[in-house]
Amino acid sequence: MKESKRYSLIIILLIVVVAVGAVISILMLTGDTNEGKVSEARPAETRLLMSWWGNDARHLYTMEGVDLYQEKTPGLSVEYRYGEWNGYEKRTKVWMESHNAADVMQINYAWLEEYSSDGSGFYDLNELAEYINLDSFTEEEKSYGVKNGKLNALPIAMNMHTFYYNQDVLDAYGLTVPESWDDLFDMAKVMKKDGKYVIGMNKKQLFLLLIAYYEQSSGKSFFNEDGSLAIDQKGIEELLVFYRRLIDEGVLCPVDRFDRADYMSGMIAGTMCWISDTKIYCDGLAETGVRVTRGLYPKLEGAERSGWYVKPATMWAINADTEHPEEAAKLLNDLLTDPDMVRLQQTEKGVPVSDAAVSVLMEEGLAETNEYKATQEMNEHISELSLIIPNMENEAIIDAFKSGADEYLFDRETAGNSAADIYKAVQEVIENE
Repeated sequence: MKESKRYSLIIILLIVVVAVGAVISILMLTGDTNEGKVSEARPAETRLLMSWWGNDARHLYTMEGVDLYQEKTPGLSVEYRYGEWNGYEKRTKVWMESHNAADVMQINYAWLEEYSSDGSGFYDLNELAEYINLDSFTEEEKSYGVKNGKLNALPIAMNMHTFYYNQDVLDAYGLTVPESWDDLFDMAKVMKKDGKYVIGMNKKQLFLLLIAYYEQSSGKSFFNEDGSLAIDQKGIEELLVFYRRLIDEGVLCPVDRFDRADYMSGMIAGTMCWISDTKIYCDGLAETGVRVTRGLYPKLEGAERSGWYVKPATMWAINADTEHPEEAAKLLNDLLTDPDMVRLQQTEKGVPVSDAAVSVLMEEGLAETNEYKATQEMNEHISELSLIIPNMENEAIIDAFKSGADEYLFDRETAGNSAADIYKAVQEVIENE
């Protein structure tokens, strides 16, 4: 009985399978399948991957702007890869070396030399000129992104270092904004008794501050134009002694102890930062009710070199391996010139260099922003500034300098021995690049 029921069930299932197959065959012959209709009605979707770094505010407005762009661009889907700066550079190195980088990338100026010294690391934007408003950039602005004759990237804004000071703290001590290195030491004599520092900054800014002093005091460059070391061991030793003096006399908050909260609270009177960080260190402090004053970089009287440098703040580039260069170029153009994106970004990355972007922002009060005023000062002093050498921002070099300097600062080594260690370590980084 059980055997008979089982055979009956098998026969029924076979009949169903045959019937379904027959229906599908008929539909395929008549070209009337649901699958066919769906495929015909849905446009092919192009997927792009886009990457950048920054704070939460940057993440939010960038995604909002790109979402608006996607709404205006049927068939395009943009995926995101983003994060804070810490660790981002190292992840980018992995992505680039594994040919897994995003189609459209926010890049640091130094990455042009690191990943595209021969111009092949990023797409040549000149080949995509029909999709990008290159006329919105001057020849000089475009030149910053050229490697080996190829336009690898376009600058978003230009950057230099500026100093911001808590004017309320200065007033409390009867001080004025410093203009020279001696002014910094004179201020420290007044503030040190209360455990306050004149300035504080992160390790990269510190490295660039020390380079500025070395170049002003010696009349020599720290790096050659090809990125090799121009400074010798003796020069590094002298710089270490000056570095220690900054800390010992209360001018500089030790870099490992620097906390932006201390700057915000007035325990540190001033800071050195890129113009593009103005919203953090100037506007952020002003929002607490504190008066903030901008100061120029310190100078040494009679110096033959200023020691201060200018660079593109950040840049947009296209992956040389992208499978969708046209779509990537149109997205890049939107990021640099589209009014919706420009209004969302404002001056968060600095004052845009694109004429199209500037025109939009001027209608919204650009001239009243602190970033614009700092940029105007940069332009006024541009003859004193040099274009930054990529190795000045090389994280491995900065870490090697800091590690060697700490040995001296914590009395584990002499200045001479630390200088020798730093010189050797930096040379190794450069030779292995």
